[in-house]
Amino acid sequence: MRCGRAVRWAASLALIVVASSGVPAVAGPVADTAACAVPGVGEQFDGRDAESVGMDAAAVDDALALGERSGGYAVQIYRHGCLVGSRGSAEDALLPLFSASKGVTALAVGRAITLGYFDVDDRLGRFFPEADAEHAALTVRQVLTQTTGLRFSWPADVAGLATDQVSQNLNAPFDYAPGSRFQYAQAVLTLLPRVVEVTTGSDFQDFVHSELLSPLGVERDRWVWLRDRSGNTAVNGGMAMRPSDLARIGQLMLNEGSWGDRNLIDPGYLRQLRTPTEANGGYGFLTWLNAGDSYRGVNVPDAHHYPYPVFAGSPRDMYAFSGAFGQFVAVVPSRDLVIVRMGVPTRIDPGNLTGVLTGTSNPDVKEYFRRVAAAVVDVPGEPFVDPYGIEDPRVPLVREPGDLARILDVENVAAILLGVGPYESSRCNVVWCEGRPVQEEVFGAALSALDGLEP
Repeated sequence: MRCGRAVRWAASLALIVVASSGVPAVAGPVADTAACAVPGVGEQFDGRDAESVGMDAAAVDDALALGERSGGYAVQIYRHGCLVGSRGSAEDALLPLFSASKGVTALAVGRAITLGYFDVDDRLGRFFPEADAEHAALTVRQVLTQTTGLRFSWPADVAGLATDQVSQNLNAPFDYAPGSRFQYAQAVLTLLPRVVEVTTGSDFQDFVHSELLSPLGVERDRWVWLRDRSGNTAVNGGMAMRPSDLARIGQLMLNEGSWGDRNLIDPGYLRQLRTPTEANGGYGFLTWLNAGDSYRGVNVPDAHHYPYPVFAGSPRDMYAFSGAFGQFVAVVPSRDLVIVRMGVPTRIDPGNLTGVLTGTSNPDVKEYFRRVAAAVVDVPGEPFVDPYGIEDPRVPLVREPGDLARILDVENVAAILLGVGPYESSRCNVVWCEGRPVQEEVFGAALSALDGLEP
């Protein structure tokens, strides 16, 4: 049975790959006496026709049609807490979120902070007494905003999967002063679930279930989150859930952290989540923002600067969790909107690989969001900006002498795998980690992942 579930999970991921050949004040949600009640366990969002929630029906249909034909296999629009429209071939399937998993992690951290377990400006030394002074001085905020300054490369992060990513990052060298530079890093985020585990005494996924998703009516058999070889939750991109449940997460944020009569996340934390940093005008707590006039992207070895908002043409208070190939839950407080888009890109430009891999650089996705917001007729519209008229610059992978060496990061990767150099104190290498052979940990991680899958 486990083997069959694993094959189905792997097949679904393969199908996706093949198919892919300060901040402005945020306006509060628009008041509406006909707002729908939040759905309970096993319930769906109440549906409403477009006109009854202040939207143009033809414009809604036009936006949904664009969302579907541009690769969306689940596109959904919610206003005032009501489902206004839905299209796609996988509207209630278990789908991978990829990097939108990061946003769910930020909310789990917010829930733990709301419960008083720790603070966003606590230093990592509180949770990791084994850290040296420099790493101990890093803060939870710097991890959430991707400004730790720790060395980041994709090969090093992959190597960390074969050892232990928590130990790796507590020993990684610094390339920049903390707080000064945005890098779209991956492995460093593994520190966040460990912080939650250290302070709450619960496994991170158990905490997410009991304190975040179950209160939203999302039961444990409706989502899965993979782990690495050492049992750390893969918060950088390993979660899968159903589109309608992702919409619940969006509605929680739109409701300023409240669900029914429960306050799950402090509104002050959510305000910080959607506030840009000096290092990146388009990024908050693991969340992409439309607030800044410019932003830095996900490029390597350095995040490129783009001189326009992330979601050109959409309201400036919009923010979103974003995953590879175009997985999104977007929130627009000034329009009382939650927008879901899960799918693949149909527009492939070999000269702009970032546009293929990320939804934030895909003009079809930006136009879908713009059309949804423009379909609201009871709020003044935005000045028209055509996302197709803003072409992302071609950013070559190797731009300066030394870039290739930084991208491959050979010396650092070897040190991680062998457990030498700065990683010697981690007591982890590709064969042995914390007294356990790699085979034992890989087997345990595989069983954990399979147990989370539905029959």
